[in-house]
Amino acid sequence: MVSHEVLVRGVNLRGALNPLPVLLQMNDDDFPARFLHDLGSPDQLRLSSTTALTGTAVAPVVLLQPVQRVLHLVMLQLSCSSVGEPRLDPMRIESAGVVIRRVPRQDGKDKPSALPWAWMKSPKGEARWIKIEAGHEDNDPEPAKRPRLQSGQAELDRLLMTQALATAKSESFSPAFAAAPAICDRLNRTVVYAVIPTASSETSDVKPSAPVYDDKTFLDGLPPLLLAGSHSAPKAGEAVDYRFMSDEYAANNNARGFQKFSLALRLLYSAFGAFESTPAAQKVIGVLNKHRVTFGTGVQKSTMGMGTFYRQAASKLIDFDPNSQPPQPVPSLQMPDAWDSFSDQDQAEIENALKKSAQAQSGKILTPEGRYQDPTRLYKLRMFLRVKGHSPDCPPQLLWSEYSQPFRIAAWYEGGRPLPPVPLPDPTDKNFLKKTRPNAAFAVPAGLMNAIQSNKMSDLTSGSGNKGGPSLNWICGFNIPLITICAFFVLNIFLQLLNIVFFWLPFIKICIPFPMPAASSGEE
Repeated sequence: MVSHEVLVRGVNLRGALNPLPVLLQMNDDDFPARFLHDLGSPDQLRLSSTTALTGTAVAPVVLLQPVQRVLHLVMLQLSCSSVGEPRLDPMRIESAGVVIRRVPRQDGKDKPSALPWAWMKSPKGEARWIKIEAGHEDNDPEPAKRPRLQSGQAELDRLLMTQALATAKSESFSPAFAAAPAICDRLNRTVVYAVIPTASSETSDVKPSAPVYDDKTFLDGLPPLLLAGSHSAPKAGEAVDYRFMSDEYAANNNARGFQKFSLALRLLYSAFGAFESTPAAQKVIGVLNKHRVTFGTGVQKSTMGMGTFYRQAASKLIDFDPNSQPPQPVPSLQMPDAWDSFSDQDQAEIENALKKSAQAQSGKILTPEGRYQDPTRLYKLRMFLRVKGHSPDCPPQLLWSEYSQPFRIAAWYEGGRPLPPVPLPDPTDKNFLKKTRPNAAFAVPAGLMNAIQSNKMSDLTSGSGNKGGPSLNWICGFNIPLITICAFFVLNIFLQLLNIVFFWLPFIKICIPFPMPAASSGEE
């Protein structure tokens, strides 16, 4: 009981009451017709229609997303707290809604009994999960409908309200609805229901925190040239160009040892952003420049800072565009004859600089957290109702239900209803080949078509491809059914290969012999 006047309790389709809101599940294509039919005809319920969900602390209820073609609802019953508990007049329900709040987590453990977090929005539209302060769990989700400060002076009251609304945060909610009066009359109950929003495109405006790297894991990911020890210069004293950045090209040109350099260069370039103008990147180059690479021997010997050499290599081997117009001469990079070794202290200094640079780089790719992004988190919901007073002068009364049992929102790839099979055509059927035609067209720009037609696979993998050719755009038609068959062949090949490592096959592919359906009587 939330109020001394009105009882707010959960109820299922058969009328069984529950202190907590009742969670329901049904097929999305049955809503709302089937749901309203079942609600108004509890004596005619279908076994496979709408079911109530129950869970435990160990195995909480799992709600599915709309992509899984399943719908979830919550239901309440409202009655007066008096002798016989007569039902509340549904016409007194001014508005209603449902809020979803997140169960807090501490030291990796969920705390369902602690104060939950609410998805709140600032007046500027910034959204995030915010911990509800004690005593504020029953605030109206909409600030404008919360009790106003009263001073006794109308103008001062207006200013106080304006100031309060300028900073007040609103809580996201979904609408709830009272069942039609005719249904309530038939059931002799006042029922309120809402669709539970298990998917949301909203994202938090809180900037994601930089990742914290474990020392061992971080070191395991670094290439040998950046670790402690003595190092031989890869392809010492020889000239290389951008093609050697292809591992296949390097292997085919007796330069397998060059791969340890190309790996270090690629990581410094992309993962650590070491050649950018940021303070973290400059720190990496500064640390590397404490060590030298040596060119030549004897009196002809010269040295260069290691960071400067890496920067020069990035400019000539990675930044160079072989397809630039007009064509540019291919730059050549002279590899050093000797490479300084690193002590354990040197390694620690390089590791620290790279960590800071990686954390700075992470800010470019880390995206804000989605509202329901983490499929391991638990949530609880509550329904609120604004009930009209007994007279026009009485303000609406805000009622809250109890919290529902905790539930988890499944990731998009979990469970769901099975889809009907997609029939594939028989490519050996010549009649089919005569009937089918290209049924999808792509507008292909000249550059893409020239790259496809002018290069072999070996050219593309070696980095020696070109895109020269006529300046003509194309329209290419494709036969989608036959492309699907090609994709089916490729899929089966890769499944067999990946199954060697991951043993996926029993979980990804199940093929069962299925005889041709025989024509039943009356069918041709």
